[in-house]
This record gives sequence, C-alpha cells and structure tokens, in this order.
Amino acid sequence: LSADLHECNWHRNYTRGNFPFGDLDPVGVVCQIELGGNILLDDYQYPVGSVTVNIRIVNDLNGPLPPEIGYLIDCESIGLENHLRLTGPLPQTMGNMSGLFSLALLFNGPNFGGKLPSSLFQLKNLKTIHIQSISGKVWSLPTNAQVGDDTQLERLVLRNIFAGAIPSWIAKLKQLQTLDLSMNNFQGAIPEAIGDLSSVKYLNLMGNNFTGAIPSSLGKLPAIEVLNLGNNALQGELPTSIENLRTLQLLDVGSNLLTSTIPSSFANLESLKYLVLESNRFNGTVDVLESMKNLTILLTRSNSFSGALPDG
Repeated sequence: LSADLHECNWHRNYTRGNFPFGDLDPVGVVCQIELGGNILLDDYQYPVGSVTVNIRIVNDLNGPLPPEIGYLIDCESIGLENHLRLTGPLPQTMGNMSGLFSLALLFNGPNFGGKLPSSLFQLKNLKTIHIQSISGKVWSLPTNAQVGDDTQLERLVLRNIFAGAIPSWIAKLKQLQTLDLSMNNFQGAIPEAIGDLSSVKYLNLMGNNFTGAIPSSLGKLPAIEVLNLGNNALQGELPTSIENLRTLQLLDVGSNLLTSTIPSSFANLESLKYLVLESNRFNGTVDVLESMKNLTILLTRSNSFSGALPDG
C-alpha cells in the first residue's frame, strides 16, 4: 500500500465452470485501466483506473481486515468468500473507499462479524452490499448512520447472521431497489419509516422475529413487486393500505399471528399472482379474490376461512 510501489497485481486467472462470475475469473488484487478493461501489471505506463479485490476461493486469509484497507480509494469491488479464519468486524476506515461499487462477504469464518461500520452507508458510489453466511458471529446494523441525499445504494442483502432491530435511517436509502433481510434474528416492530423506500421493488423480511402490526406505510411503496413478511410473529389485521400496491406480484404473510378477514380492497391488486396467507388466524370468506384474474398461486391452509375457494 506504499505510494512508492508500482506493482499492481497479485492475482491468477481461475476457471470455474457454470459459475456466475464467468469462465475467466481473475482471483486476487487486480488493477485495470477501467472497470472491465485491460489488466495492468504496473502503473508506469497508464494510471490505475480501478482496483478489484476478488478472493472468492479458499485461501489462507486470517485475522481481522486491517484498517489500511481504507487506503484503497480506487477499489471498486471487494469479494471475500469461504475464508474461515477471518475474524473481527469490518474496519470503520472502509468509509474512505470512495470508489467502492460492490461489497460481497459470503460464507466466511464463524469469528468474522460485528456491527457494520456506519461509514459504509456514506459511500456515494456503493450500489451493492451482500453479506451472508450459514452460522457464526452475529452481525448488526449500526444504530445511527449519516446517509446523504446522494447515496446510490440499490441492493442490500443481509442474510442468516444478523440480529437486532431495523434502524429508521434505512428509509433514507432512496435508490434502494432490493432489501433482503431474510432468515435472520431481527426483532421488534417493522419501522413505519420503511414505507419511505420509494424505489424498492423487492422487500424480503421473511424468517425473523418481527412482532407488532404490519405497518400501514407499506402501502406507500409505489414500485413494489415482491413483499415477503412470512415466518415472523406479526399480529393484527392486514392493512387496507396494501390496496395501493398496484405493481405487487407476490405477497407472503404466511406463518404469522394475523387475524380478521381479507380486506375487500384486495380486489384492487390487479397485478398480484402469488398470495400466501397460510398458518395464521384469518376468518371469513375468500370471495374478494374472485375478481383477481392474474392470481395463480393461493395458499390458505391452517386458517379459519369458510366457503369455497375461487375457481382457477
């Protein structure tokens, strides 16, 4: 990381068949003229346009990520996968990586984790965060984060190893299109502020320990296509505001503690194709669903519905 060193690359080309990153996968620290451009061996002839840290195969990385990683201001992508000896949280200095576009930390060691640095959510060019594992140290979102109006984060996927509450500042991620917090141990109420995510198309909170009512503010999501709230401990009625979600194609509220009847306003969900209501405490009839011509999958078992299911 010295400014006097001009050797750019520490990598080898690695080929994996049927892998989403392509047949030719440069593994290691890779410098390029620009993202997707020619790989540089040094920076004597051309200035470095981008740096990629791509270590997704078994390696001998161990210990915590050093704070000096924040010096890599030209780094556009970090991918770390299957490093079982990594430990500790991400350093706060990652907030200095102004060129970072994508961060993927997948299936790393059981002692790797902690609270995400709040500085990560201040990076203006960051569009994707994907952190996922099977088990290990618990991760959490920062309680406070100063999210600017110019944030570009579009995809936030945190799965399997997170706990705590969803902080209200997450509603400031105005460009967010995918929010996947499924299969974690998030608790408490779903914040009303989540209805301010005006760009979100895919919202998955399945498999947590959320309690309380489904916030009516979810009816303000103008672009939502998938809304999955299944396998929690949500109570109360389905909010009538859901009728406003004209782009909604999948709604899953199965395996909760929801009660009452299906609101008649559900007939306005003209794009809905998949509806999961099973394993709740609903009652009444499902007659309102008769007019939903695009509905192809309907799961209603383990409730107290009466009458016949709609034809088709």
